[in-house]
Amino acid sequence: MFSFEGKKALVTGGGRGIGRAIALAFASKGADIALAARSRYELDNVAAEIRALGRKAFVHALDLANTEQAANMVDTAAGELGSLDVLVNNAGGITDIPGSIGPLAEATIDAFDAMYALNVRTPLFAAVAACRVISRQGKGGAILNIVSIDALFPAPTEGIYGSAKAAVVNLTKVLAYEAGKDRIRVNAIAPGVIETRLTEPWLRTQDQRADRASFYPLNRVGMPDDIAGAAVYLCSDEAGWVSGNVLYVTGGQLATSDVFRWVRAHNPVPDSSKI
Repeated sequence: MFSFEGKKALVTGGGRGIGRAIALAFASKGADIALAARSRYELDNVAAEIRALGRKAFVHALDLANTEQAANMVDTAAGELGSLDVLVNNAGGITDIPGSIGPLAEATIDAFDAMYALNVRTPLFAAVAACRVISRQGKGGAILNIVSIDALFPAPTEGIYGSAKAAVVNLTKVLAYEAGKDRIRVNAIAPGVIETRLTEPWLRTQDQRADRASFYPLNRVGMPDDIAGAAVYLCSDEAGWVSGNVLYVTGGQLATSDVFRWVRAHNPVPDSSKI
C-alpha cells in the first residue's frame, strides 16, 4: 500500500521543515520530486537526499509570493519530471512586514497583500496550473494544501494569517468540486504546532516545550514527519475516494470542545476550602 512508484510530485516550500519531510516521504515511496522554495542551498541539500534514495530531483529557487513565477514553475517542473501527478502547496507562513502580526486595528494594507499573496494567491494559481497539466494527462492526480489549525480556530494577533488559511480551506473545497470531473482530488492538512524553524521561538527551552505540549492530549508538539505521513495517505491511490476534506493533524487537540482546557491547566481553580 501507499506506493508512489512512477509518480511525479511537486512540493513547494520543500527546502526544510514540513515540505522537506513530505518530499522525502514521497521519494521513499518511489516518487520523483520537484522542489520549490527561495533558498537554493536548502533545496540542493534536500535534492541530494532524494537522489540518495534513488529518485530524480529538480530544484526551483524562486520567491513563491510571486504568483506568476510560481504558476509558470508548475509547467516547467512538469516538463522536467515528464508528467505531474501530485502538487503539494506547502509554502506559506507569516511575513515580516509590519502589521502582519498583532491586533487587526494595527494591520496594514501592505501586510495584508503580502500575506495573501504567499498564502492564498500563489497556492490557488499553482493549483489551477497543476489541474491543467493533470487533466491533459487524463489519469487523475492529487493536490494537497497545507493550511493551519488557525483556519478553524482563529488565534489572537494572527488574524490576517488565520483568515488566509481559512480562505485556502474554502478554495480547497471549491476546487475539489470543480476538478473532480478530471479525477483530480484536492484536500488540505491543518497542522497544530509542528517543530520547525517557524515555531522555534516557542520551543527553545524544556519549559517552553513542556508548556506548548500541554496544549495537546498526546502531550507533545508535532514533528514534520507527522504531517508527511498524513500527506502520503491523502496523495496516495489508497485515498482515491477522498476529496474536498481537511485533515486536522493536531495531537488530539480537537478531541474536546473545552476551549479553556489549557487556561485551567495554567491557572488552576483555587481550593474553596482554603478561601
